[in-house]
Amino acid sequence: MSRHSRRGRRKQPFKLHLPKETLYTIISTGLILTGGLTLLSLSQQGELLLVIFNFFNSLFGWGILLLPFIFVSAGLMLTRLKWRITKPNVFVGSLILWLSSVSLTRAGTIGGQIWGSLVELIFSGGAILVLLAGVFVGLVVMFETSLEDILLALQSTWNWFKSHRLKPLKLPSAPVSSGFTVKGLIDEPEKPKPVADKPKLEIISNQPMGQQKIWQYPPISLLADIFGGKADRGDINLNAQIIKDTLDSFGIRGDIKEVNKGPAVTQYAFKPAIGTKLSKITSLQNDLALALSAPHGQIRIEAPIPGRDMVGIEVPNRSLEIVGMKKILESKKLKNETSKLAFALGLDVAGQEVIADIDKMPHVLIAGATGSGKSVCINSIISTILFRTTPQEVKLILVDPKRVELTVYNDVPHLLTPVIVEPEKVVSALKWALSEMDRRYKLFADYGARNIAAYNELSGFQALPYILIVIDELADVILANPAEVEDSITRLAQMARATGIHLVLATQRPSVDVLTGLIKANINCRISFNVNSMVDSRVIIDTPGAEKLLGRGDMLFIPPDQAKPSRIQGTYISDSDTKQLISFLKQSAVKVEYTEEVTQKY
Repeated sequence: MSRHSRRGRRKQPFKLHLPKETLYTIISTGLILTGGLTLLSLSQQGELLLVIFNFFNSLFGWGILLLPFIFVSAGLMLTRLKWRITKPNVFVGSLILWLSSVSLTRAGTIGGQIWGSLVELIFSGGAILVLLAGVFVGLVVMFETSLEDILLALQSTWNWFKSHRLKPLKLPSAPVSSGFTVKGLIDEPEKPKPVADKPKLEIISNQPMGQQKIWQYPPISLLADIFGGKADRGDINLNAQIIKDTLDSFGIRGDIKEVNKGPAVTQYAFKPAIGTKLSKITSLQNDLALALSAPHGQIRIEAPIPGRDMVGIEVPNRSLEIVGMKKILESKKLKNETSKLAFALGLDVAGQEVIADIDKMPHVLIAGATGSGKSVCINSIISTILFRTTPQEVKLILVDPKRVELTVYNDVPHLLTPVIVEPEKVVSALKWALSEMDRRYKLFADYGARNIAAYNELSGFQALPYILIVIDELADVILANPAEVEDSITRLAQMARATGIHLVLATQRPSVDVLTGLIKANINCRISFNVNSMVDSRVIIDTPGAEKLLGRGDMLFIPPDQAKPSRIQGTYISDSDTKQLISFLKQSAVKVEYTEEVTQKY
């Protein structure tokens, strides 16, 4: 029994089992500590530091100056940190660069031995070529670039130094004063034509480390000045009195407190007496239209005006004023916008510029009957982006089943693929966008970034462009492949915002079989032009009102942060202005580079 008890009390041999992550952490800490001690040893103070300095100095000579970085990058490579310096290519590239440089200069014992061995094999000339190639390969591996990128960067830098261009002179515009009761568009004396501004220049990057070229922004002077007539609003004071008297005859007391002069409508702000039901006012639309002899036989009542204690009675002008894109592009409001996807939408009923941002939308539905201004709105969106961004900041995928609206943009450097005119290829383009979305999410996970803006700040030369997919006629596309198109659009609308992929979907037939409930549920931002019926208005903006619009750019806009629509007169860009812009872009130094897999991979 005593023997068995002794055997039972026998001590087990000591064994230490450490997980792989712990071992990596220990090794990483040791390498980083060695790098830190090597850096401190350059001071040659302290016995231990002096020993470290003498040891490495005898081996590598001046190479000891770069040795701390080698140790630290090797240590960080073993961690799970998602920094650029922790990538293996940084350690491998810096090691090749360091050894080649030390050997080329024959620094220390190691450098001398490598140099001597190469001289014995390929003589001194061959040794120099091999080591210079090693320096070049080290740089290429370290920065994940290529020979083409380096040569293009050098060429672009040389061209940049040769070009001495001044930035355009910006003159502050004088403030326009308005009356104390009348706001909005004011008739002004014609101003002298400004001197055409010089185009701005910017070095753009296309690849890691940059396929750098000089991008010349299109000058706003490409756009012609719009010399349309002023809006004919009739007798404003008489109309205000008619509105007051008509409402008073139906027992509604109140006063006209403000008149907002817009390009298409004039809004009379009526403040009702306390206790008045808004439904009583809104039910009198036809009576007010009759009393005012409204040009189109109808008016629109906004009850209440957002943020105000008044009701807006919008009376159509007898002739509208065209809102030129040039005026909006020159406005301070758009110039102060930092978003790459901001665009000029138009003027509101008070004559104020309205700037929309697709990045915040992040997708938009556009609907309107033929001739209502839908295609002009799409051209305004595309043109604003072409004026304000480089091809490396925003890429476009344009779908035009009608073959006559967007095909003019072919060969513009911003395009990812030629304008798609076959509905069959749209499915492939949408599937490519889904795969690109998944690829970007994996990149964001590797870098610890939540969205494209955070990733671009971390990635430097590897910045990703925004991708804008514009479909001019959604009905034709959906009828060709209803299930696949709807599924792809729905998934993109749900998930693509963070990756910088955005949708602009337009249709002239806003029926429930085109704008399905699944699509509408995921796209909250809507733009409605004049439609044929109240049913169509409810389909696109979930409320009546679009059937009363005037056409020619008159729209109702529902931004993502607003429940009620706002009335806006859209910007106008002529076909000749569009051709001038496209011709300028085609002549730029940056040529179009199509991605064939967009329409051919799926």
